[in-house]
Amino acid sequence: MPKLVVISKGLAATAHELGESWVTIGRADGNTFQIAATSVSGRHCEVRLHGDELVVRDLQSTNGTFIDDRKISEGVLKPGQTLRLGEVELQLEASAPAEATGGSFTSKLLTTKTAPGASKPAEPPKPAPAKEAKPNQPETGDASAKKFQVLFVDDSMAFLETFTELCSALSNQTWEIHSAASADRALAIMQQSPIDLVVLDIGMPMVDGIQLLGIIGRRYSGVKIAVMTGKATETNRATCLSGGAELFIEKPVSPDGIKMVFNMLNDLVSWTHREGFSGTLRQVHLQELIQMECIGRHSSILEVRNQQMIGQIYIEAGVVTHAAVGTLTGERAFNRLLSLAGGEFQLKPFKAPPQRTIQGSWETLLMEAARCFDEETVVIHKTPAAVPAKPPAPNPAPAEQPAPKPPAPATEEPAAPGDDFVVVATYDANDGKWNSADEQKK
Repeated sequence: MPKLVVISKGLAATAHELGESWVTIGRADGNTFQIAATSVSGRHCEVRLHGDELVVRDLQSTNGTFIDDRKISEGVLKPGQTLRLGEVELQLEASAPAEATGGSFTSKLLTTKTAPGASKPAEPPKPAPAKEAKPNQPETGDASAKKFQVLFVDDSMAFLETFTELCSALSNQTWEIHSAASADRALAIMQQSPIDLVVLDIGMPMVDGIQLLGIIGRRYSGVKIAVMTGKATETNRATCLSGGAELFIEKPVSPDGIKMVFNMLNDLVSWTHREGFSGTLRQVHLQELIQMECIGRHSSILEVRNQQMIGQIYIEAGVVTHAAVGTLTGERAFNRLLSLAGGEFQLKPFKAPPQRTIQGSWETLLMEAARCFDEETVVIHKTPAAVPAKPPAPNPAPAEQPAPKPPAPATEEPAAPGDDFVVVATYDANDGKWNSADEQKK
């Protein structure tokens, strides 16, 4: 069987037999092929036998990976060529099967997947058939039950191969597992499949896990994200958790660690499926939802969106503490979101808001939002008072007219010339009698 042999002087003769699986090479514990040399990174590269050649992928090593002194990120090593990791040189050789020197990292993990009563080390390959049957022939559970769609993103093909196979077995056919070795491949998978949980590594070429975390958070706000990395520093932890990750986990290097990580991820994706919900504003008013959350003293983030905008309302222990939509924050953002006539909403697990912008009680906030909606005075953008570009000329004030005189009695108003009527009698106010016109003529 072909093997990879260390040929550098000064190092103890070391070799590793190659099989069909990916093999990690590095200085740290947990690598399939461990080389204790200072110039070799903790996780330097990974290799996989392909026919009589060896596919080599650098894992962002410090001192680089070279084939015949040519630095590569991915390449093919042929028999007789030299593979250099830092200052350590290796060659691919074909030889007769050598005596096993101990189980590799992969074989140890695969052993943990056998049934509790299994005792023979030859049984680890059993999970392979289960993995092949997973998409079409679930062996347990209700066939109609929803499978959780889980995406693993890691630049190490060896880790993806091992970890996804183990999780497939541990999930008892309740996970549909996807894997990607780069950010662009991960995003392509998310466009094609409705993913429930994404598990990211930080150290990836081109677009690292922290950038990918932000992209997924903006594009797929309902997807749960966990970060699993070998670079578990406090800075990375704070950055990832503040960027939207639900979990920050150090990569496991033991079978027990694998099981522990799986249990955490399974709880996360199951909780999302069991507790998360969404609806349309035409069926449930936001005011009613906020009222229920506040009366129940719940803590959550109410995410509201339509085709034009997306915003959040933060509720902490029954108190509305922050709202944001576009460039608006505080009560203006709250009023804007409650003025929407339709859209979608989702209740997400609570995380502390970037700032507290709302101080009033939820009852007052809802009443004020209702008042603003009724009066149609919700301000979307902060703009100066509207001033006409060219104010219209004021209408001229009507000329002052004397107050209208009370109408005079009909008997005292002289008839205008030309009026067409005949006087038949007049009234004498002195004696209080009517005098005919004929008598007056006499």
